[in-house]
Amino acid sequence: MNNPNYWFYLWVLRKLPPSLRSSQHFYFLLNSFGAVIFLIPIGPVMFWLQNPYAGWSCSLSAVLLSANIIMWRKGVSLVWVHAIYQTTLMFLIYYNAAMTYGVTSTMLVFMGVVPMLPVFTVGRNWAIFWVLLSFVLLAFLLTAQLQGYLPMRPGQEWYDLMQSAVCIVVLEFTQIILVFVYDSANSQNLAVLKRKNLRLEKLSSALLIADSHKDKFLAMVSHDMRTPLNAVIGYLGLLHDNKKLSEEFKDFVNSAQHAAAHLLTVINDLLDFSQIRLGQLTLHPQVINLPLVVRQTFHTLSNQAHESQLDYQIDISPQVPTWVFLDQNRLSQILINLLGNAIKFTPKGHVHMHVGVAISNNTMELVCRIEDTGIGMSLSQQERIYQPFTQVHDTDTSLRLSEPMRGNGLGLAITQSLVKSHLGRLQLESRLGKGSVFTLYLPITVSAQPANPAPAFNLATSQDTSPIHVLVVDDNDVNRLVVSTTLMRSFPNAIIEQAANGQQGLDKMRLTVFDLVLIDLVMPDLDGSEVVSIVRQSCPEPYRSVPVIALTANVAQDALDRCNAAGVNEVLAKPFDRQTLIRAVRYYTVDKDLPKA
Repeated sequence: MNNPNYWFYLWVLRKLPPSLRSSQHFYFLLNSFGAVIFLIPIGPVMFWLQNPYAGWSCSLSAVLLSANIIMWRKGVSLVWVHAIYQTTLMFLIYYNAAMTYGVTSTMLVFMGVVPMLPVFTVGRNWAIFWVLLSFVLLAFLLTAQLQGYLPMRPGQEWYDLMQSAVCIVVLEFTQIILVFVYDSANSQNLAVLKRKNLRLEKLSSALLIADSHKDKFLAMVSHDMRTPLNAVIGYLGLLHDNKKLSEEFKDFVNSAQHAAAHLLTVINDLLDFSQIRLGQLTLHPQVINLPLVVRQTFHTLSNQAHESQLDYQIDISPQVPTWVFLDQNRLSQILINLLGNAIKFTPKGHVHMHVGVAISNNTMELVCRIEDTGIGMSLSQQERIYQPFTQVHDTDTSLRLSEPMRGNGLGLAITQSLVKSHLGRLQLESRLGKGSVFTLYLPITVSAQPANPAPAFNLATSQDTSPIHVLVVDDNDVNRLVVSTTLMRSFPNAIIEQAANGQQGLDKMRLTVFDLVLIDLVMPDLDGSEVVSIVRQSCPEPYRSVPVIALTANVAQDALDRCNAAGVNEVLAKPFDRQTLIRAVRYYTVDKDLPKA
């Protein structure tokens, strides 16, 4: 708001104590102070004009009003100080009128200001009281003049006095009517504003309800999409590992895997964006092997880069610490988003990643520089690249981009939010047609090496013959079959039991000590967290201590919190990564007797 009167109003209120910070007190101060400033020079002027009565009365009124302001500042009630102001004002008007030809005096023009202050400070009733009192005083003044107690101007008759009195009454009535009309108009405007505010509040409440429904709908749809997608990705993975498959059909499987991975990325981006917007994005740092995580993340996209015939290389400085305290999943997500964009928008040439460290403000930072020789970006694109749903349009570049290359416009917006949540920063250098360079700066904390890091296990080449006993609890038949088949491929001697709902899973856990339980969270009777909570609280040892991994399509923070409260050992999202699942199973079964980091 650029209204100077408004800023003056705020400035005055800030100078007053809290008990006097109201519009009524502001109007009183403004009128009283203005009257004092007006009367102080008027007194000497009246002496100069050979009117000592007016000079003394103006000076005396200025002193009285100044004292009245001091009384108000000391805490005297607004009703009393306004009454003193009005009394002083009317004394000044009628005294000077009596000294200068009574009802025909020009001093009575100031009768128009009599109702002004009461209306803005103590209300209409007080304004009417002072107007009526002024009429009574005017009648006394007229009577005194008609009786000869006060002089008349030469040549004036009684009807001249009556005419002047009527004009003064009309003037004062006009003033108070104008004030009341303004007051009524202001009241009507306030009433309209209140009705608009009420409508806006109702609309805001409706929008909040709709927004909460949208988030619930998004979580529900995400779960419903992840559940079948888990089966699709699982079966595609099993088909891909089948050595009897011909090269032609392997290409079909690869294409299907790419499409399923793209769909999973869209679902994950929508969920992450929703969590970021609601401020529910959380980090889960842990001790990780930084060079190993960065290298594995980089090689995740190797096939995609090689299919595009790109020179795809990584260079990790020996100064990069091995063990750091960081959120592995979010770091991988950041790097995959940046590398994926670099590969997507580089038709030919190279995508290189240089990893090092730097010291900034006594803090060690991981520095990842991702260079590409792709289409690059114009300055206008760079200004909006981190905004949600921003995409590269054909009009921005001479290259014609296919629809899949456009993406959903959320990747970099989510990446920027993840970087900021780590208190890091992301820099961009780019020229249209010359490629781009994204540089990631992420604060890291060096950690000691874990006592016994888990041994490496390659899903494609290794099998474990340990006779583990696993229970899979899921109300979806296909999901149970995918998990069981995946485990049997890597643990051929495993004994795998299945339960079709939460109650069946609970009954089996009460009768058998399993090496591990894999359980879904969302089921029609008892959800996974309820089953685990009952087992942890009511079953004896060793039943109550059986490790549990939750496999769930619901990855919202409240679901994770319920899992932690129930005693779930680990949560893996659906669709699950096969390598991650096998490693987790080994961790809680084959390697369970090893010291854990």
